[in-house]
Amino acid sequence: MVSLYQEARAALRDPSFRPKKSLGQNFLVHDGVLESILRLVDLSPQDEILEVGPGLGSLTRRLVEEAGHVWAVEVDPFLVERLRRSPLGSHPAFDLIHGDILKLPLEAILPERKIKLVANLPYSISTPVLFRLFELRDHFSFFVVMVQREVAERMASPPGTKSYGTLSVWCQVHGRITAKIPVPPDAFFPRPKVKSMVLKIDLHPHPLISEEDFSLLRGLVRAAFGQRRKTLQNNLGTWLKVGRERIDVLLRAQGIDPRRRGETLSIDEFIRLTRVLKGLRAGG
Repeated sequence: MVSLYQEARAALRDPSFRPKKSLGQNFLVHDGVLESILRLVDLSPQDEILEVGPGLGSLTRRLVEEAGHVWAVEVDPFLVERLRRSPLGSHPAFDLIHGDILKLPLEAILPERKIKLVANLPYSISTPVLFRLFELRDHFSFFVVMVQREVAERMASPPGTKSYGTLSVWCQVHGRITAKIPVPPDAFFPRPKVKSMVLKIDLHPHPLISEEDFSLLRGLVRAAFGQRRKTLQNNLGTWLKVGRERIDVLLRAQGIDPRRRGETLSIDEFIRLTRVLKGLRAGG
């Protein structure tokens, strides 16, 4: 039986293929990590899965064996053709989609019922892909994602920490991280220079703020973190184009000291401020 490592080595011997750093093409060759991911996904024959970044198909094969149906999105044409030529290509429970996860009209492809998501996200595009997946959250019951460790820390960070930022707020508005699995560089071939982490994100039944307020919340969060050394008084005044006195009144009415910095605000405080700002806009 060919090992995951041998499979990856064989793919790299093909003269028409060179791993692309921009696509995070470091292939998982650690059976223990693969089994840990499968435990988090907790498959049953009725499950339907969207896999982002199937790569050589090592995880995909197990998903197809144990789930009812798997959609896999792969952007690299060499890997797409390789998967199509493999036994997966003719499997009735497998649909391979060649395209960019940031551009595909997944709303038209995926079923309306909730399915599970498994993704291996390269560092270079992990943040925009995560925001895209959160936009599609109504299609999913939970996410199991592998990201660079620094990205995982940002997603899970609480207020007041260096890693707390826009991605932290967005992740925690949409769900709760319920599992973390560290993944060392030697779990991949070629071996990356960074450490990775698998996260399970259980999505809230509904986001903590209504979808119609997402744009305003995102603007508020970006303004609050825009210049981290500046106070909320300064950052929000610049964003809203209003005087410091008005910002002071707005913040103090919510029990927030205007001299605080954005990274000290809790998720609840960001949500409360968003609702206040919405009311101000509605009132002109």
